[in-house]
Amino acid sequence: MLKTLLALTILTIPAAAQIDSGKVALVGARVIDGTGNAPIEDATVLISGGIIQAVGAKNVIRIPADFQRIDVEGKTLMPLLVDDHAHLGQTINGLDPSPDAYSDENIGAQLERLLAYGIGTIAIMGTDRDLIYSLREDQQAGRLPGAHFYTAGRGFGVKGGAPGGAGAAWDVNRPETPEEARAEVREVAAHHPSFVKIWVDDSYGRAPKMKPEIYRAIIDEAHRHQLRALAHIYYLNDARSLLAAGIDGLMHSIRDQPVDPEVIASLKAHNTLYVPTLVRDESTFIYATGPPWLSDPFFRAGVPPAVLDKLPSAAFQQHAAADPDLGMNSDSLSMAEVNLKTLFDAGVRVGFGTDAGMPGRFLGYFEHRELQLMVQSGLTPMQAIVCATRTAAQFLGRDFGTLQPAQRADIMVLDANPLEDIRNTEKIIAIWQGGKPIKPISPQQ
Repeated sequence: MLKTLLALTILTIPAAAQIDSGKVALVGARVIDGTGNAPIEDATVLISGGIIQAVGAKNVIRIPADFQRIDVEGKTLMPLLVDDHAHLGQTINGLDPSPDAYSDENIGAQLERLLAYGIGTIAIMGTDRDLIYSLREDQQAGRLPGAHFYTAGRGFGVKGGAPGGAGAAWDVNRPETPEEARAEVREVAAHHPSFVKIWVDDSYGRAPKMKPEIYRAIIDEAHRHQLRALAHIYYLNDARSLLAAGIDGLMHSIRDQPVDPEVIASLKAHNTLYVPTLVRDESTFIYATGPPWLSDPFFRAGVPPAVLDKLPSAAFQQHAAADPDLGMNSDSLSMAEVNLKTLFDAGVRVGFGTDAGMPGRFLGYFEHRELQLMVQSGLTPMQAIVCATRTAAQFLGRDFGTLQPAQRADIMVLDANPLEDIRNTEKIIAIWQGGKPIKPISPQQ
């Protein structure tokens, strides 16, 4: 399934079946643990039963006799990435929407592709159907390989508006009264999702926007069921109103104007998660000229040949250039980058997400591109990595996201240091998920 899209390789590490004891020592690498602490040079990482047991300098950590030693000298270890805003089952080839895309086979292939790219966990933001709950059972039982996922189930939009607009057949709730909203939240909550997703946007004023009384009812009812409510937003004033209503996460950037002290203070007071999704905004205009990363072997390794031929074609670029919103979309990214730097410097909790999985937003590669855009916005590589590992993972509330004792051993082995150049996260030579080696993507030069 996945092998039809990817050519895979792996560092000279024993296969999972050969690590019978589940006790492994990774020795000699630089460790970026995801906490923001200085890297540990020439380190040892002990793993047992899929859990990290110890991390420290090689001359400090004693390797027990029954641990299998694996030399990773000169390499860099860091946690697998965590994407707090993604979608599955929207397209088969990464570019074109398909009614057949939401299937267990395709979703399974996408999860495997994500993991091969070094993304260990994702949160699916409101575009799921009931199939996702049986897939969740399969994953929890160990029957579904690939990246781990959390889901919002069916999200909440507006009739004739977002998501998708009047012509799109999105399988989401579209309540027209607060009472309908509460009833639909209760129906979603019965499936025990991880959170509730709402869309608050008007597509540059062209579509109806969710009324405040509707989203207030959704947020309140979600909280009654101990579920966090997360919002798709664009405008500063919508962010301000949602924060007053108790929203738990803003899953896109504020892009219409600079953030103000009131919104900054509210984000900090409520410890609200802010997820920039810069690469989502880049994807809304960049195809008109052809993104430079179309030639990146790391990108090309995970995309079907037909799509690779289509993206740089004159016809595709002309179609993209005809979008009347092209200039506004470019301006939106610029404002998003400014606001990200302002909010991060102010101490707002900044997470990590991409909106990948929608047409033209490529799962796996886009997570690495998001890191690059965060650094372009003014964050250091270390700051961006912490957003994409510890902070993003803590929002999901689980024992992963850092290379520390008692954490799940979800590890990337890199051939170069991403603190020197964030693009070095693309140089993956090995992946460990829960202490087991997984074949990573193999770029074709």
